[in-house]
Amino acid sequence: MKVYSPSIGIWALVFLLMGLLGSRAVILAKASQAPPLLGDRQHIVYFEGTAHELEIYKIYGREPGPTVMILGGIQGDEPGGFLSADLYVDLALKKGNLIVVPRANFRSIISFARGTDGDMNRKFDDVTESDPDRERVEIIKNLMAEADLFLNLHDGSGFFRTSWESDMANPNRYGQCIIADAEVYTHPNSPRVLHLGQDARTVVEIVNQDIPEERYKFHFANHDTLAADTKHADQRKSATFYALTQLGIPAFGIETSKQLPSLEMKIFQHNLAINAFLSLYGVEIEHPRIHTEQPILYFMLLSVNGGVPLALEQGQTLFISPGDKVEVTFVGANYERGLSVDILNFGTLNDIRVPIGISNPTSIIARKDNIKFGEVKIEFLPPEAELRPAIEASNNLRVSGAGAGILPVPSEVLVAANDPQAPVTDSGTPGTLGDSSPIVPLPPNAPNSGTAGSVTVPLTPAAAGETLAPGGISGFALEIDGTPVRLSPGEVYTVKSGAKIKMVDIISINPLPDNVVMNLKGFIGRAGDTTGNDKGTVCDTKTDLIARFAINKDGVTVYQLGAEDGPTILSTAFIRVLVPKLKSVTFELGGEEKVLKLQERWKLAPGTAVTLKAITLEGDLPLVSPRITLGGRPVPQGLPQVLIMPDIAVSLAVFSAEELMGKVVLYP
Repeated sequence: MKVYSPSIGIWALVFLLMGLLGSRAVILAKASQAPPLLGDRQHIVYFEGTAHELEIYKIYGREPGPTVMILGGIQGDEPGGFLSADLYVDLALKKGNLIVVPRANFRSIISFARGTDGDMNRKFDDVTESDPDRERVEIIKNLMAEADLFLNLHDGSGFFRTSWESDMANPNRYGQCIIADAEVYTHPNSPRVLHLGQDARTVVEIVNQDIPEERYKFHFANHDTLAADTKHADQRKSATFYALTQLGIPAFGIETSKQLPSLEMKIFQHNLAINAFLSLYGVEIEHPRIHTEQPILYFMLLSVNGGVPLALEQGQTLFISPGDKVEVTFVGANYERGLSVDILNFGTLNDIRVPIGISNPTSIIARKDNIKFGEVKIEFLPPEAELRPAIEASNNLRVSGAGAGILPVPSEVLVAANDPQAPVTDSGTPGTLGDSSPIVPLPPNAPNSGTAGSVTVPLTPAAAGETLAPGGISGFALEIDGTPVRLSPGEVYTVKSGAKIKMVDIISINPLPDNVVMNLKGFIGRAGDTTGNDKGTVCDTKTDLIARFAINKDGVTVYQLGAEDGPTILSTAFIRVLVPKLKSVTFELGGEEKVLKLQERWKLAPGTAVTLKAITLEGDLPLVSPRITLGGRPVPQGLPQVLIMPDIAVSLAVFSAEELMGKVVLYP
């Protein structure tokens, strides 16, 4: 577990150390936390870096008041709830306190499933020692004990009504309602009478003032869970029932409908309900939040001569050639606004996103408003760099720790790269390259055929149209989901998120030194390996890549795959990882096609028959065995399919396995 708080000082260190003993020890030690200060904030993380990661945010008001706990994402296929909870993390409070758990069941959210290990919201009465959800359920129970009001956010099916109106609008539906387990409740150990029905109706009345469409208005649903003849006996295992009956605090489920036309509407209506409860229970929001943390530079992205940006951290040095144009494309910091960079002695006071020719070594200063908080240096490559083989402009740039000079390519590699006496195959064995075309030596004083930075240098020739990088590197051998793939130097290869990439080998016409490694930036192939050699390892592109190591190439976010000799990058290719995302859905009506892009809406009269013709994904990813639903009901496999427009708004949703790729909306 990790605890982040600007004001808990030594207690943060204590809890960080306790986290090494395991989350169970931390739970038992809860009472030893430092008392919160007015206006304080805490960010606590359990199981960090795993699919079960649990983030908790505690926000304390400037004046004492009640504590409200907001829980989102206990069921992973209900994004309206967890995305709404997310918005309350950055609030500042004038009065009262908040405990926000935006993603109670992160693994299920990642999988877009109700519960990958069973329904977590049915484990609050009893949960076995072996249950993967056990520790998180116990943590949530402990947090509830700190609260005076508990709100559990959900997206439910259809539209709750007190009487039958239609198949999607009736007493058995859950959407668009505030749920309580009783009209009135008094805990056996407390004299306090909880008027749950009265409070829920008050909130419903407030919320409905901002919902103009009658069919989308909220209602109060009393599940009467304590009654012997209740239709909702399974709710006795839920988080709200536990909070009410075991802790004696008012607890409500807030349900927006899965059939609302857009995700934005779900989030907005959750917000309406949460704000009404906060006001009703005396928690006052302070706008805006006052944020005065010391600015921290995480990295700068620098592009040279329009090449792929490189990430430089505080104090690092970028080596270029005289006259190269340097552009700071992005500043990564703990602030998003008020940031500027100044390339000293060049440009203006703010040089961000401006290509500037550099004629002398200099520094780039990062500022937040008027506060200097970061610096990287620019130095020139040594003169002998002009004799070295060319690679991509960005790859001939070198980054070093402050004060540690680095030469671009070791001289012994250059000798091997330009030696015409020993032609070899792709795999490094004697023979010829590719289609048996011989390797042609570069004549002395040959015309320059490539550039590295602004330094014009000769290229090693390649047969069969191949481009060779230093050392004779002609590409990278991979297996992607078991299929062999070869990447050429500089190539960008697109895979879907979740693809398994095995780093097989570096392809070179010459034997490479033993210390040359195959490194996928942002992937830790072997725990504890400091060489960065990923050869032979398999990367799960959904879970194993660290996002902050992604870079921008020609406007596309990619991960760099490199052949590296220490700090020197001999050659690169790039992996683009795309989450399968819906681009468009094509319908046919009356002989004419209608194309709806992601989240677009189309008005159709109830009973209209339309033909679903085609589905396309972003990035030209293939559509493999999709699962399609209309209003939550499955559409038969295969296209085209004839669909009948119902009498309420419905989403046509496209899934890859259990993962939602996107929706379009049909409404009457």
